[in-house]
Amino acid sequence: MEIETDLVVAGSGAAGCGAALAGVLRGLRVVMVEKSRKLGGATAASLGGLWVPGNHLMAEAGLTDSLDAARTYATFLGGGYALPAMVDAFLQNSHVALRDFATRVPFRLLRGLPDHYYPQAEGSSADGRMVEAMPIARDAIAPWGDRLEEGVHNEAGVSWGDAIAWGGLGARQHWPEEEIAGRRERRLLAAGPALVGQFLRALIDAQVPILAGFRADELLTTDGRVTGIRGTQDGKPVRIVARRGVVLATGGYEGNPDLVNRFEGLPDWMNIFPRSVEGDGMTMGTEIGAATWRVPNNLAMLVGYGIPSPDDPNERVFFSAGLRGLSYPHSIVVNDQAQRFCDESQFQRVVAALTRFDLATHRHPNLPAWMIFDGQYCRRYSFARRPPGALLPDWVTRADSLDALAAGIGLDPATLAASVARFNDGAARGEDPDHGRGSSAFARSTAGDPHAAHPNLGTIAEPPFCAVRLKLGAISSAGLLTDTDARVQHVRGRPIPGLYACGNTAAPTESGAGYQAGMSLMRGLTFGWLAARHAAS
Repeated sequence: MEIETDLVVAGSGAAGCGAALAGVLRGLRVVMVEKSRKLGGATAASLGGLWVPGNHLMAEAGLTDSLDAARTYATFLGGGYALPAMVDAFLQNSHVALRDFATRVPFRLLRGLPDHYYPQAEGSSADGRMVEAMPIARDAIAPWGDRLEEGVHNEAGVSWGDAIAWGGLGARQHWPEEEIAGRRERRLLAAGPALVGQFLRALIDAQVPILAGFRADELLTTDGRVTGIRGTQDGKPVRIVARRGVVLATGGYEGNPDLVNRFEGLPDWMNIFPRSVEGDGMTMGTEIGAATWRVPNNLAMLVGYGIPSPDDPNERVFFSAGLRGLSYPHSIVVNDQAQRFCDESQFQRVVAALTRFDLATHRHPNLPAWMIFDGQYCRRYSFARRPPGALLPDWVTRADSLDALAAGIGLDPATLAASVARFNDGAARGEDPDHGRGSSAFARSTAGDPHAAHPNLGTIAEPPFCAVRLKLGAISSAGLLTDTDARVQHVRGRPIPGLYACGNTAAPTESGAGYQAGMSLMRGLTFGWLAARHAAS
């Protein structure tokens, strides 16, 4: 089968949906293809926040912002690894793209969130730069409403803004159950699923063909220009000829062990995204000479543990504990020497400590690592999306004493007991003299239990004593090198005509080492918008 169109977009996450809708807004005929049978990719498993300095919703709410201040903050985030031209392209165009998308997609400010995760940095903003899509019912995006990726983190119908308004992610036991049940009954999508859903509704209204289960295998070229894509759907070959070009928005390579080993190389790695995210865009691009770029110090990294997949209990999927567990009272993180090594209340500090390499021992001294928690934690907080007080799953190691727990996970009992005793002594006084846990406003906001004596501190003293082994996962540190119009660059230093990349398929040249909540999704939308604008011209 052969299809002719103006622009073909590979990938249905925020970046792909953004590129497709931007093409529609410019009068292009667009076809969107997706490898998985489900739509939304990694975006649909996210909290769905968008970081947009100087956005129009801020102005409407009476808030002020400065792109110069945002540039100062973004420069701090980049840590010297970002490319200035790409930083400027993002800052100059993200708020314009948002306003353009807002003609078809309803957004709202995500209030109460300072710039994550560095509100103390120069140029940061206390409020207004974070935006989220409005909730949408599944039935409003038929026939795709029941074919969205959802991940294991979000509560059905609950947005990030809702969680903040209800006390924070750590205050799950105080959320309004009747309201949540009503949203579930109405089949509302919020957070990442709503972001994808709202864009899908706009694409459905525009009658954009969406081919799910399409495995893209090869870029088509004519005289050095990319003119389409070849793949298979339901085992049948399909050629899509695209007069204006191809946008690669297939995500990174987090689910491809070979590429992970090549570019990341960390022990205890676990894929944080759907398994269909395997680096297809990078593979197809490099086959025709595309250049790649890698940030040497990648802070876009998460820490969590594996839980059974909702779709297949025999498969493990990543559950991020950085904002959903590690900062809560009555828990600590220890290494294989049974010692604490960081401030657990800010997951980026945990990540930095886990990835540290010791020259004397020639290893990562804090890997492997375990999250340790107790019966108080189990009663008061949600664990792996279970309601507070729910029975722990069988895959959690537990014991009636710390000595028995240590034996169960191969740690020295005396050292673990000493580490817990020292932590408990400080926690009882509301302090952590070793690592300053809970000293930042951001850390205190993530626990969010108004009934806790300290938002991030609490003794580990009541059985059962529990442990889970932690894993590292990340957004890809490498991708296809692109320019300020999202054009993929050839290894010879020139654009490849007709080929664009955005989202995690493109290298994070505008963020460098930085990781700012909402930036990953918004960079995808922004450069998808820029790609379609250039293709239309």
